[in-house]
Amino acid sequence: MLLIDLIVKALSPALPEHVAAGLPGDSWNVFVIGEDPRTGRLFMSGEALDGGWGASIEGDGASAVIHSAAGDFRNMPVETLESRNPVRINRLQLGVDSGGAGKFRGGLNVVKEYEVLTDATVTLHFDRARTPQWGLFGGKDGASPKVTVYKKDRPEGFVVNKVEQLPLKAGERFVCETGGGGGYGDPRERDPKLVREDLLNGSISEEAARTYYGYGN
Repeated sequence: MLLIDLIVKALSPALPEHVAAGLPGDSWNVFVIGEDPRTGRLFMSGEALDGGWGASIEGDGASAVIHSAAGDFRNMPVETLESRNPVRINRLQLGVDSGGAGKFRGGLNVVKEYEVLTDATVTLHFDRARTPQWGLFGGKDGASPKVTVYKKDRPEGFVVNKVEQLPLKAGERFVCETGGGGGYGDPRERDPKLVREDLLNGSISEEAARTYYGYGN
């Protein structure tokens, strides 16, 4: 997936009307494994999270989509995950300011908070943390993916991106933030009506509106 995205970027100077800014190049996989106290049997919750698609000359990138090479991956409904596994989802939302600023804004990422209800281990595969989904032609990069883990002995939280079978105690949490799509074009050229709409629906903050788009200055 990352190679496909890199080829798109390499072709962008010659084909600006046919390319998109940085795309979801990763599955952002989350696995929770442990013993279900309700049954005494092993459980495994596995899912691939969505991210923001890159913007293009045609408009803003789509929010919360699976990457281009995973068409058979499906969103796991919160109700289904919670009913099948001793896991609680405390929140699932689009990330504010996660799409790269641009004349056309990158798609928003996903923020998902998990709480394990029994002792379990967590495996995380979050790529593109060091090289986020890039902007094109003056557009800004999308938000980098990250996972913040909150343990009882480390309540301030710590960031991990790739880990195998990290042990968690019942009641401990981790917050997954996927990558945001790259922006396309100079943010100062964005239609003020679109900036205002982004502000009203919570896609961007007032600070981002002023800093990147010059809105209200």
